[in-house]
Amino acid sequence: MRNALFYLTYNGIYNLTNGIGTQTQLLLGGLERLHAELETRYGPLDVHVVCPQPDALTWGYDAAFLRCQQQRLEALGGQLHFVSFASQPAQELWDIRSWQTLCDAAAPLLLDQMMNYDRSLLICIDQPWLHLPHTLKGKNSNALHHAHMLLVLYNTAFIRNWETPDAAEIAWEQEGLASAQTGSNVSIADICPSFTTHLRSSFTLPTAQFAPYTSSILVEDGAFMVQPEAEIRAILQQYNVPVQEDLVLAFGRAAPIKGFERLIPALAPLRDQIHFVLVSVPYTPDDPQQQLYDRLLQQYSIRATHIKHFTRTLPQALCQWPRTKIVVVPSQQETFSNIVLEVALWAQHSGPVVVVSRVGGFVDQIDAGQTGFFIDIASRPAMSQTLHHVLHLPVAQHANIRRQAYQRVVRNYDFRHNFPATLRWFWGPTDERLPEYYPGAVG
Repeated sequence: MRNALFYLTYNGIYNLTNGIGTQTQLLLGGLERLHAELETRYGPLDVHVVCPQPDALTWGYDAAFLRCQQQRLEALGGQLHFVSFASQPAQELWDIRSWQTLCDAAAPLLLDQMMNYDRSLLICIDQPWLHLPHTLKGKNSNALHHAHMLLVLYNTAFIRNWETPDAAEIAWEQEGLASAQTGSNVSIADICPSFTTHLRSSFTLPTAQFAPYTSSILVEDGAFMVQPEAEIRAILQQYNVPVQEDLVLAFGRAAPIKGFERLIPALAPLRDQIHFVLVSVPYTPDDPQQQLYDRLLQQYSIRATHIKHFTRTLPQALCQWPRTKIVVVPSQQETFSNIVLEVALWAQHSGPVVVVSRVGGFVDQIDAGQTGFFIDIASRPAMSQTLHHVLHLPVAQHANIRRQAYQRVVRNYDFRHNFPATLRWFWGPTDERLPEYYPGAVG
């Protein structure tokens, strides 16, 4: 039986600038390791990726990176498919018109491609692809006769614009999610308990069908191998990070939702005890959010190294460095953060513990005081107090927290275990679907 996996995304193929790109890379890396095992169980499996046609406005476009991803897909038996999203000149991707154009353009491509396979699974990542089930069925009522679709959201309008959610985006999400009915070939991904609860409470989904798709990480990825101390020291010196001081690290997009402007003032009482390293990834050159961070660092006299471009090399090194004490993730909202998983793997032998805001998926990932700590981002004094406490943890307690964090990630979040569970749910015997657990049980 010939099988196909179609992964529909918008980052991680010709750019790698956000968590969606990280998920794309996780899928490719994981399937490279699991491909032979999965083919032994299910038969030949080709892996395809469908994504928007890049243009001059594409954030972080990298031609060499793109060529590499094309070669990886060819080795997995599939290929990369570009589809248009702009119905008008200078139309941005993050526009409902673009999302509908994407679905309209992808539907005939997918209908044609699926004819080559006995069985297909379409994994639709985030808002742009939510209406693909409607579009496919509109073009061919039997489109999903030999296929299943998994709708994977990593945020919603309620999270992205948490203060004033956009009504049109909410309506788009509601209509798309409503296509996942019990007994249909369309399911919603259960990426973590807290987010599934959010979907069920924020949208009208009385008969929704959820499928297991636990947010994961590839534990055996070479990126988590221990680096020699000399190599780490050289990386820190390259980025002008002092090696003789205790360090606090934060990294992510330069965006208000990430909460860095709340963190910086809370570091003021610790200014004489730490050096702060901030890696913020901008949307545009001279990003105003990065300028705000610089003003706050100066205003509160925080000794800091502010890196204003994407790098995994520096966080990877810092999270293995013994004088990096804390990684702070002060997000206003966060569906599920890979940072918690990455830090736990990097820091298994030496490095920081995580301190996160008590929102979203963090409550699923962290056992307070056991695998990390929570901060109250609404209170600057409370943030400062928690950070001071963690900074001065006894060495043995600090090491025990890192050990438990590592064990939790290996036990719960390894792609090698979780992705095969997803395929079993769709392609295995029906008695493996565990309907009593799904949809969205928080067990």
